[in-house]
Amino acid sequence: MEFEETLQIALDRAITREEALFLFEETEKPAKYLKLFEAATAVREKECGNLFRLDGWMGSNIECKIDPPCKYCRRATPGYKWEGWNVSAGQLKEIAEAFKRTGTTTVEIGGGTNPEDAGPTVIEILKVLRESGLDVWVNVGPALEEEHIQEMKRLGVESITSSFETMNERIFHEIKPGDSLEKRKELAHLINDNGVPLISVIMTGIGESYQDRVDHLFYLKELENFYQLAVSWLKVHPKSPLEGTIIPPSPIEAARTVAIGRLIFRDIYINVSDPQHIQLWIMAGANRMVHAGASLHEKGGFSIGGQWVSTGAEHIDVGNGYEVMSILPVTARYIMDAGMEVEPTVQKAVGEYWESATGDATMKAV
Repeated sequence: MEFEETLQIALDRAITREEALFLFEETEKPAKYLKLFEAATAVREKECGNLFRLDGWMGSNIECKIDPPCKYCRRATPGYKWEGWNVSAGQLKEIAEAFKRTGTTTVEIGGGTNPEDAGPTVIEILKVLRESGLDVWVNVGPALEEEHIQEMKRLGVESITSSFETMNERIFHEIKPGDSLEKRKELAHLINDNGVPLISVIMTGIGESYQDRVDHLFYLKELENFYQLAVSWLKVHPKSPLEGTIIPPSPIEAARTVAIGRLIFRDIYINVSDPQHIQLWIMAGANRMVHAGASLHEKGGFSIGGQWVSTGAEHIDVGNGYEVMSILPVTARYIMDAGMEVEPTVQKAVGEYWESATGDATMKAV
């Protein structure tokens, strides 16, 4: 098998298991992974077009009950406090309007895994957001029954998530000791079999082999309603159980997985929830992100996306101590500088924001 020939073939057809493993093994050095990225972006442009979607996030609706918590999660750090939200249907409508004001068209809702509360809670939120004109996808882990999935489908949910992170059973049980891989597989098949688009996550850098990654990706490929691949990479929180036990990977590992995923899946959405490296993800073939747009938070609360943005974030007060914070004025610019387009509603809202904030729509607006 020749490297250049494999990439050339990949421009016209999906790569095989053997070719995917070969590309993982061959692209550890920059000279080759840059060529891999070039092929992946070419396939994305050919199969998906040039639009990059930026989803909103309001994902602390459900308190996670997995015990013990996953070792890579902030819940596993000393002193962690859940930022739970308690908002009325009326306030939810105001929150939806705030998201729309930022140009956001689609929002992720959900939170942790809690089989007792997740389904009914998310369905009520879904109803309000859909009535407000937003598209919505749901992420609550293995906490849904088939009746919940069917009701979400009736309400027009865009997609539902069932993430594995890894399908290596030994690694799964090591880093997710309170979780169940079998329940996550069962949920994925329930979503798929009910004709609902499925999102799933693969996490890199947790000790998995290249063969593990390939097997994981091709397992997802067998699900006919697989809709979006999310790629994450291990980050070790200070004082978490993983501190001092594992060296986190370079983001290049996630980017190579994005690129090989693009050569396998071709025309689906691929995202990485890390806005700080958004241009790397674009180079690798991604075309969608959450945590790089607008998000609901307590004022002054923790924000994944807002940690690295010191200038340009928009804050919209939605009452009762909450705000919708948007980093779209920054990330939309990064995306367009990388050669992709954002949704017209986002581009328009960002231009209006910069004109209002600075009086200069020509220099600041995308």
